[in-house]
Order: sequence, then structure tokens, then C-alpha cells
Amino acid sequence: MTAPPRPGGPPPLRVVVVTGAPGAGKTEVGRRLVRRYRGPAALIDTDTAADVYPWRADERQYALIDRNLRALLASYREWGAEVVVVSGVMLPGRTLDRFADLLADPDLEWVFYGLRAGPGQLAARIRGDHKMQEADGRLAWGHLDAEVPGVPGVRLVDTDHLTLDGVVDTIAAREAADLAPRAVAPAVPVRSVPAVHRPAPAAPAPTRRVTAAEAAAVCRAALAGAGFPARTAAATADDLVAAELAGRPSHGLLRVPEYLAEAAAGRLAPAARPRVRRTGPTTSLLLGADAPGAEVRRRLVAELSRAADLGPVVVGLRGAGHLGRLAPLGRKVAERGLVLLGFVNFRGAGARVAPAGGTAGVWATNPVLLACPAPPGPPLVVDMSTSAAAEGAVRSALLAGRPVPPDLLTGPDGRPVTDPALLYTEPPLAALRPLGGAAEHKGHALAALVEVLAGAVAGAGHAARPRGAGNGGLFAAFPVDALGRSAAAVGREAARLEAHLRAVPTAPGRPAARLPGRAPAGPAGTPDALTVPAALWAELCALAGRPETRPTDPPTQRTLP
Repeated sequence: MTAPPRPGGPPPLRVVVVTGAPGAGKTEVGRRLVRRYRGPAALIDTDTAADVYPWRADERQYALIDRNLRALLASYREWGAEVVVVSGVMLPGRTLDRFADLLADPDLEWVFYGLRAGPGQLAARIRGDHKMQEADGRLAWGHLDAEVPGVPGVRLVDTDHLTLDGVVDTIAAREAADLAPRAVAPAVPVRSVPAVHRPAPAAPAPTRRVTAAEAAAVCRAALAGAGFPARTAAATADDLVAAELAGRPSHGLLRVPEYLAEAAAGRLAPAARPRVRRTGPTTSLLLGADAPGAEVRRRLVAELSRAADLGPVVVGLRGAGHLGRLAPLGRKVAERGLVLLGFVNFRGAGARVAPAGGTAGVWATNPVLLACPAPPGPPLVVDMSTSAAAEGAVRSALLAGRPVPPDLLTGPDGRPVTDPALLYTEPPLAALRPLGGAAEHKGHALAALVEVLAGAVAGAGHAARPRGAGNGGLFAAFPVDALGRSAAAVGREAARLEAHLRAVPTAPGRPAARLPGRAPAGPAGTPDALTVPAALWAELCALAGRPETRPTDPPTQRTLP
């Protein structure tokens, strides 16, 4: 199937066929794979090359596919394509037989990848797919999976335990070995989106101890290597390390591979700068331009801080990179004497949270942010998802090799599941539950309203009309003294509430109740070191182009003045 370059002539056009039974993932794998080639590349999907109705698997239909595919190959070759990816059911005894002359053409180099999956996986994928083709009709062709090994020279890929990105990474690695490493964009390991579906490990995964300074330096180097400007790389690294120090690994170091993968896929623009569009004297839209969250938050603080002089300010957000933890944003705005209300969605992507009573993801985690000054103490801040847990908490559990509590995830049958990997299969075999436990309708209602406020009012996109991955939001800020009570008076009332909470008895082993945003009672200290999954640390060092550091001693505590 492989033709060597002709002496003195251009290399043959490489035709990469992704074949398999319906439900194997050919279409989406083809769409993602074609973007991994660094030279000119094109995609042909046989479903769209002969997208006619009624569709019948007969000689007339095969002839139509034959004519259209030949015409597209010729057009793409004339255009200058070096690689053409063909996704479709291309099997011996069927469509493939019509291309015997093309398979022998020295100007074409054919490579076949056969995607395979078990009957249960194929059926689950077809049922969860939203193609116009009827599911029952596609299910009837499941027997084609047994014919895939019959393709001459086929390279089989078992997709049962891989995500779509895992399948693409597997093929891309083989393509890079055939062509040249630089001819195919490398896979960016993404521990935050696991590629393997497996039972939750019985024992915790190995960990490493690293200092906060080491972690920040490695993160900065990895981000800078992906095109993040120095200021943005430093701010992002500081945010991630701060999340780890605060006991929030869901928004910590595991995000670095995710950000690099998003940048490599063109969904995150490391050097972009958000811009403001004024819609009124005290209202504006912040157009995120897929910029990193650290840059977007910096601009959000500046926009919302106008409320100190102008009175109530409303800011809509569209198309930002992942904002990370929202609590630091709330604190910075509240420290300027402002009350802040914020609602953030994922523009219709990241649908991993089930509605009340549902078993499949519809919403993203759709967090709510509330902040209020309460001098002389620190601001009061609420930063909470409207799901039972942040999605990153499930990723963190998977990295740590431990199950999740049974009240976080629901399976397709509505029963609790504890294997975090089930949230990341294709299609997902679990969904996050809404916030609220037995009263999950409350979390569902909050998530739905966040979707309306950020997606419809601010125009960022929502679950029924997605606009691509990224954060959208709606934020409102006003001076804490806008209703006639001074900031000091509000602070005194907060202190009374704090004292009231301290008088409440607590259950054994539970911490004392406190106001949100206030540190728990106990000796003040700042940890010098982090506990990081060993595999994640090795990955971060590789992404940063640095050798792994030796483990640190156990963390010490510094007493603050």
C-alpha cells in the first residue's frame, strides 16, 4: 500500500483511511486527525461525499461514493494537499473494491487504520450520537467490525478503552513515525482528560513532594514553551500553585497539560488580549478572544472596579480561556469596596453535569461567585460550582488513584458510581450530579439560571446553542455603601455573625463553622511544599523540558508575623 517517492519527482499523496463499523468513531477521529498534520491536509468523509436520501447500500450508492471520492482526491491534489484523510466504511467486498486502480497508483500512498470496538461500546456510541442517520439502521451494521481485520495492511486500533483524543494520539504517533516527527503535531499528554477507562485503582497512586517555588518554575517553563508571554505564564503558574496550596488541586497543576493541549488545538490563544466593547455608560462586554484566564481576570477586575466611581456596573464575558478559581477575582474586586455577583458557564461545552433526575451531562459545572467587603477582616467570598463537585475534583481523584464518593457521579442507569474514569469515556458512562444531594433540583435550577445569564443575557453561548469551549459570564458590581450603610458598618455586622457562628456546637471531628472566605481557626502557617501525583509531575517536567527534580523533604510550616 505504500509507494516510495519517485526519483526526481514529488512524493506521492498520502491517503490515510480511517475505517470501521458505524459507531467506531471514524468521522470525529478524521476531523481531529487532519488537524495534526503540519503540511497541507484535507478531509473526505464518505458520509458527506454521498449524503443522499434514501441511503441504500447497493451498487448504485457505491458508484456514487466512487465518483465523488475520486473527484475530491483529484481536487485536493491539485490544491496542494500532501495528506488526505478519508473516514468511512472502506472494506473489502464493499466500497474498497472499486478503488483497485487507485490502490496501485504510484502517485498515491495508502495507509489504513481500522477502528475496532466491542458490540456494547458501538451500541452506546450510536445511541449517544446525534447524527441524522437513524440509530437502529446504524446498529444493524455492527457486524462490519469483524470485517475490519480483512483490510490489506490495516493497522488496528482498539478503541474500547480510549477517548477520541486517545485514538487520534495513537494514529498520530504512528504517522509521525512513518513520515517525520515534525510532520505531525505531537500529542500533548493530558492527564486532566484521561485517555484510559479502567476500574479505580485499589491503592493510591505514587506522589512526589516538590516545593512551591519548584512547581511554579516548572509551570512557567511549560507555559512559556507553548507561547504564553512571560507575564501571563507567571500569573497563570502562580494561580495554579496557589490553588494547590489552598487544597484545591482540581484547579491546580493538573491544568497545565490541559492548557497546552487547548493551545495546540487552537482553542486557547496564549498571547491574545481581551478587549472591551462599551454597551452603555456602566455596561460593557469583555470579548475574551480565547485569551488565558489570568489575562481575562485582570481585565475583568479593571472593568468591575469602575463601579467605585460610577455606581453599579455590569460586565458580560464572551469567549475567555478557562478562568480558573473565581475566588481570587472576588477578593480583588471586594478589596476595592465593591460587592460582586458573578455567574460563569462554559458556552455550551463541557456538558458533564446531569439535570435533576437525569443520567447524562447537559450542563457544565456553572459556578456562582459572590463577594462582599467586611472590613477590617478579609472579604467574604463564595466560589462554588452548581454541581455536586467541581469537574476538576473528579480528574484529581483519577490522578490520585482513588475513587470518588458515591454521591458525586451517576451512571447511565441512575445508580451512583465511584470510578472517576467513567466520566471520561466516549460516550461518558457517568455524569456529575447537580448540587444539593436529595434536593438536587436546587443545584439544577441554579445551573440552568447561570446558563441563561451567562449564555443568553451575556450572549456567550449555552447548552442548546454552544459557541465552542471557553468561559462566558455575567458580572455585576456595586459599592458596598450604595444602600446607605458604610463599609465599616457592614464589617461590624459581619463580625457579629462570625461571633454567632463560633458559639454554635460542632459535631465531633468537624471544623467549626465560619463565614465563607475567612480562614479556619488554628495556627497560621504557609506550606512550603506540595504533594503532587508522581505521574503528573513527570509529565510537567517533560512539558517544561526539564529533568525531574529530586523529592523534597516533608513540608515545613512558617509562622507568619
